This record gives sequence, C-alpha cells and structure tokens, in this order.
Amino acid sequence: MKRPTAFDRIFSIAVRAAAVLAVAGLVVFLSARSLSPEGALTVTTDLVSPAPYLSSAKPPERLTAASPGDAALAGDEPVYFDLTPPPGFDSVTETVRFTNPSGTLLEMGALASSIDEQYDLRPADNRLLDSLSWTRVTSGRLTLLERNHGYASVDEFLARPPDGSEVAVYRAKVTPPFRLADYSPGPARETEISLRGRHRLYAYVKNEPLNVTFVVQDMNRQTGADPVIVTVYKEGSDEPYARTVLNDDGDTSDDQHSSPLRTVPVSVIDPPEGVYQIEFTASSDVFIRRIRTTQRKLVFADRLNIGDHVGYSDVVQPLTVYTDGLRVTARTSHPESLQTVTAGSAKLDVAEPQVRYSAKLPAGRQLTAVTVPKLDMLLETDGLFALSPDEYFDPLPLPIGWYTTAADLDARKIDYVLTGYEPPTAEAGVYSAQAVFDLDKLARTGDGAYRFLVVAPGLSETQGDLRLKSVSFTLTRKPLGWSDLWPRLTRTFSAGPAGQLILPDGRSYEESPE
Repeated sequence: MKRPTAFDRIFSIAVRAAAVLAVAGLVVFLSARSLSPEGALTVTTDLVSPAPYLSSAKPPERLTAASPGDAALAGDEPVYFDLTPPPGFDSVTETVRFTNPSGTLLEMGALASSIDEQYDLRPADNRLLDSLSWTRVTSGRLTLLERNHGYASVDEFLARPPDGSEVAVYRAKVTPPFRLADYSPGPARETEISLRGRHRLYAYVKNEPLNVTFVVQDMNRQTGADPVIVTVYKEGSDEPYARTVLNDDGDTSDDQHSSPLRTVPVSVIDPPEGVYQIEFTASSDVFIRRIRTTQRKLVFADRLNIGDHVGYSDVVQPLTVYTDGLRVTARTSHPESLQTVTAGSAKLDVAEPQVRYSAKLPAGRQLTAVTVPKLDMLLETDGLFALSPDEYFDPLPLPIGWYTTAADLDARKIDYVLTGYEPPTAEAGVYSAQAVFDLDKLARTGDGAYRFLVVAPGLSETQGDLRLKSVSFTLTRKPLGWSDLWPRLTRTFSAGPAGQLILPDGRSYEESPE
C-alpha cells in the first residue's frame, strides 16, 4: 500500500477545511436571511399560496373563493393567521388589503392573553366615522371628532372633558373621569352566581375600601393549568393598582373532577374616589360561584358568560340580569342548553349551538331585563350588565359598534367621538389598513406562534361583500451590526417561550381556530 505523501495530507486537510467553510458559510447565509440584517422582514399571503413563517387562514371555511386574486369573508367570525417568525424582532405591522363596497366594519388584531384568548383589536375600516362631517383633531394615535368645534387638541379634551354622556368611543383606551353624586357606601353582601371564564367589572369607590372576593371552582374539563389572575386598574390608567394570583388547583388533566371552592380576594384599603376596573382573568375551565363585596355599585362590561348548572337537582332557576346596551346577543355551546332568552319585549330563540342570536334594545340610557331560563349562555352587549338594578351605574362613554348609526349618535345626544381609528388608504378601489403591535406585548399559542385575526363584525346580518386581497406581516427591529451578530445567532437557535400577558383592554371571541 502506498503511503500518503505530504502533499496528499495537505490536500486532504484543505478539502476538509473547504467543506467546513462551505457548511459554515451556508449556516451564516441562512442565519443572515433569518436574522434579516437590514432590520425588516415581510411575509405576505394572498390567501391561496403558502407563505414562509405563516400558516394558512383558519378555519378555512370562513373564506370563500370569489374572483381571481381575492377571497370573500364568509361571515362575521374571525379568520386567524399564525405567524412563527425568527426571533430578535421588536414589532410587527399587520397590513390588510381589501375591497369593501358594502361598507362593512372591518377590524384586525393580535392575541394578547393566552390564558383567556383575549385579542388586542384595532380598527381597519369604519364608514360611520368616515361619513361624519364633524371637526377632527388628531394627536398621536388618538383622534377627537366634535359635532361643534370647541377643543384645540386631544390633550385639552382629556384635561377638561365634557359630561361622559356626550362622549362615544371607538377603539380608544381613554375614559373621561366619572363621579357619582350623592354616593354612600353600602353593607357587605354575597351573590350566588355561575359565571364562566374571564370577566371585566367596574366598581365605584368613595370613603370605603375596595373589597371584592371571587369564590371559584376549577372544573377540569380541558387539559392545562388554570390560574386565576384578578387585576385592578384605576380609571384612566393602564398600570395595575392591585393584583391577586391564584395558582392552578394541581389537576391539569381533563378528568372533569372539579376542585373544591377556593377564594380569590382583591382589596385596596384606602383608595381615592372614583371608578376601578377589575379584570378577572381565567380560562373557561374556571367558574365563579359567588361574589362577595362591600361595593354598592358593581357592573360587568361587554359580556356575561353564564355557566351551566352543576349538581344533582334537575330544577334550574332562571337568571335575570339587566343591561343598558343598544343590542344584546346570546349564544350557547351545548345542544342541551338551547332555549329562548327574553330581552325586554324581544325573544331570542337560541335554536342552534355556536350561533349568535341578537336583538336591538330601546335607545337611551335605560335598563332592559334579560332572562336566561336554563343558564349556560354567553350574553354580549355594547354596554354594561348588572346583576340587580340597584348595583347599576354607567361610568363609560357609549361604545360604537358595527350597528351604530348617525341617528343613534343623535338620539343619545353624542357630541364627541374619541377613537384610535385612522381611515385606510385607497388605490384603484383597493383599500389598505395597518396596525402596529409590540411583540413583547403579545402572547403566543401553545405552539409558540403569534396569532393574528381579521374580522368583520355584523357581516352575516348585513349580508355585506368584503373581500381580502392579501394579508402581510412586516417585522422590524434596529439594523444589525457585526457586534450584534452573535447574540442574535444564539437567540435564533434557542426556543422562545410561549408567553401570556394581561391587558386592560381587548375582546375575546371565545373559541379556538383549530
């Protein structure tokens, strides 16, 4: 056998080194593409072809093929997109291109809390606001519309706001200060109730502690941990004023073995007078069984998810609550809970599970009784719910929904609209709307993806024609220098956590798109 010469050994080493350098170069090239050294990465789906880092629209049946180059929304339920980008980016801009000849309200959003499937929704197209010939004053992301011009800036409006009854809001997180005349504290009380999952409450406090205790039960119908987080916010602030956390009961299976009753108290000893927002954050596995409080005024915003009856008795007592909304919607998830819900003089015949049934209520700030005979019903409104008329108060401006008209604003004597809405741009009949989200304020799914949605509330009822041309996601961060390369590489090859955040705003559609 011929012994290798020095040349052979050098040549072999050179070949190996070249191979190593080629592999290293390929890794650097792929990593550089993934890291996007120029500071931006855009992913676009035409709703037909696959796109890198992005799932297809889901559930797929919520989009129907229309003309070439677009897809029509099939109803008013959200269409979801899961984005799993390389790590290292700071923000993402969601851009929706669409046609909307019927003028249907369109919104987009991102998953903000993975505990209770809460979304941070942003406006995309609102023809009501576009049609108002009111004066407009803009500051940052907020715009003030005035029936009669009186404020020079949004800051001036916030510094000396008008009476809250004159103000409506649309996708704005600012609430004018509110005071109740002739308010006095009341005695402690306990209310038996069955409420499921997350809820938002408002309490009024003056010369008394803030004291609310939730008695809860983990039903263990779904797998996974079910912590409960109760957070208090002072009116006009996004910073938590108080917070209580109750860990999971230790059973993360779906064995349907309900936990013992446990208490989640939240209290503030000497709070300033005013309105306090209480966020009860929990999964739909957690039921509120009782509420103990010393607050005389306590209301629920937007929704009441009335839980099913648990026990050995076949007798279920009807539940009556009260709302000041312009509309009420009822939906149940279970065939055995189909029933007729009464809202004032209106009857909502809930004849199919997972279908929303709505009724328009009398205009004006008045209470309408809503009776649910068999429980197990999600009630939604554009206003507030109270468990009794005595507990009702209204500290919030009128929220603008898909059904709100200029006549409604006139009837409610609304003179101001505060909104985060910016009209979409248009080119050759195609509209384009954008929303920017900070990635560190978004939650992730169990698979580690950021979840986004596009939704047209009321589309099923109005029978509108809304078609999506494309949905894009542009991720940005500061451009990379050589000193940033290694830290970014290490982050690229390490898995990011599936986080969960609590926001003081948002709306849940109470479903999984899987």
